[in-house]
Amino acid sequence: MTSIDHPKDPGGQENPDDLMTAGRFGSLTLLSPKALRIYADRGLLAPYRVDPANGYRYYAPDQIRTGWLIRLLRSAGLSLEEIGQIIRADPDTGLRHLERSAAGLQRRTEAIHAVLNRVRLHLRQEVTMSHVSTALEVDRPVLSVLRRMRPEQMEALIPPEVGRLREAAAAAGLMVTGDAFGIFHAPVTEDSDGPLEITLPVDGLADLHGELRSYRLPGGLVANRYAEGPETWFPEILALYDEVHSWITEAGWTPVGPPREIWHNAPSDPEPLRLTISWPYATPPA
Repeated sequence: MTSIDHPKDPGGQENPDDLMTAGRFGSLTLLSPKALRIYADRGLLAPYRVDPANGYRYYAPDQIRTGWLIRLLRSAGLSLEEIGQIIRADPDTGLRHLERSAAGLQRRTEAIHAVLNRVRLHLRQEVTMSHVSTALEVDRPVLSVLRRMRPEQMEALIPPEVGRLREAAAAAGLMVTGDAFGIFHAPVTEDSDGPLEITLPVDGLADLHGELRSYRLPGGLVANRYAEGPETWFPEILALYDEVHSWITEAGWTPVGPPREIWHNAPSDPEPLRLTISWPYATPPA
């Protein structure tokens, strides 16, 4: 969807009279100097020419359309990665990317409304925890690997790592004894990239090397909250973490250790994603 023709004189050379400074180009596209630098660095909108003597950047008239496409898409909340997919593609493919991004924005909007509804319940002191259950887990051996990621990267990064853990288990002669899960040693949000410990329960310990770990995960009391479909979308899922945490503290107990997220299927499966939030907790001594 980007333009590829540049101003040329009849001899096929660049026509300097048609080029414009970065300031002029920014005023025509409502893009700030900082934004133009970012888009140039990301390969979305590189200057037509950079003066080697003074570093001044010049843009061609046919780049104005691309500048406006980026400006409109950015104002709609699309990421730079999404914008790149749209503007670098041919028109039909670009439209498909656009519709996929629009559907993602709709999901995020619905998730944000769910989070705000949870905040309203807090402010009204009407927080409910009716879907939380408890369990007593025993110590169990696991294989795991630590990864840092943002929420939008989870769907792409977690399944391959789970596959790698399954391969390591098979190579060590171990059987998988349950669904893979994540241990959130720090939040995975817009402001934090974890780390997230991707974990696979198995029936024994293994002698592993490198970044893969094999150890026995301690058991104990856990509070569980099952979720599926839209409830699993970020940031709506944060409301469910709040629900579990509130259930523990309202009972007078103490959350211990990082929370976990058990994945019962993969995001790529045809059915909705199913998972369980599991938060270890401790009760006061008798």
